[in-house]
Amino acid sequence: MHWTKRNALLLMLVAVGLTGIDWTTHARSFRVNMMPNGNVNDCSNCHVSPFGGGRRTPFGEAVRSIVGGGTNRPFWDAALAALDSDGDGFTNGEELGDPDGDGVPTPGAQVTNPGVASDFPDIVEPEPEPVSTTLHIAADGKNLTLTWEEGGVLESARSPQGPWEAVDGANSPHQVVADGAMSFYRVGDGSGGQTFTLRLSAAPGVTSGGSGSGTISIDGNQLSIHVRYSGLTGDFTAAHLHGPADVGGSAGVLFAVDGEELHQAEGSHAGAFIGSGEVSDDTIEALLGGKAYLNVHSSASPGGEIRAHILP
Repeated sequence: MHWTKRNALLLMLVAVGLTGIDWTTHARSFRVNMMPNGNVNDCSNCHVSPFGGGRRTPFGEAVRSIVGGGTNRPFWDAALAALDSDGDGFTNGEELGDPDGDGVPTPGAQVTNPGVASDFPDIVEPEPEPVSTTLHIAADGKNLTLTWEEGGVLESARSPQGPWEAVDGANSPHQVVADGAMSFYRVGDGSGGQTFTLRLSAAPGVTSGGSGSGTISIDGNQLSIHVRYSGLTGDFTAAHLHGPADVGGSAGVLFAVDGEELHQAEGSHAGAFIGSGEVSDDTIEALLGGKAYLNVHSSASPGGEIRAHILP
């Protein structure tokens, strides 16, 4: 071969290019199978490039510190699982679905990349468990001692139907003196509450033998209803709280109580509304102001066959 200056220059460039390669950063694809759920993110578990090779992720650096060069030494264990290599607040084990590092993934676990701080499991807040609080009252003559547990706010009312008001500064145990006026106490959330008793009868201008009765309670923006009805002339079609309106008047719908979650049909002419739901501030205002009514509609009286105006 006849060498020229050009040939020599090309050879030097090739040599320089070869000596510039970091042969230690090649991806070892077999390591994907040596970690739980490694196939989800494949080579990008350890390398910045999803194709492997080149710069390593923090998790990849942790693996390299264990295995050294191109060996097939096992590396996944409880110690590596307990590390948070990418600093995202989740351990490597939590991100790969094997929190204890025993090599057995948790079925259905969400898998994320232990080497990328922006990729981490969804944070799911646990549903708070309902708190059931019992109020205990001990009497010593006219002196009453009220005690309760599990938190909550002591509330008082002159009637069991409310309105309920928080007792200022009350902590368990709380001392009160029976002053002659009847008082009722409960432990609530401090928002107060009130219960209304209602009786349904024929709507104005309607002839019907239908009737019903029950209660509607409010506590904050939570409404609870327990009302039964029967004897409709036509088939039941709908039921709503309407308002604001004076007694005998008409108004638009505030809250529907005819959905499956509240209405329990007993044939086509009778049934019950039982359950609770969140209502608007306008609905609460109408109820407290005596400006709301419950209206039960039927095929015989589409505008309402029986109704009850709700008064405090």
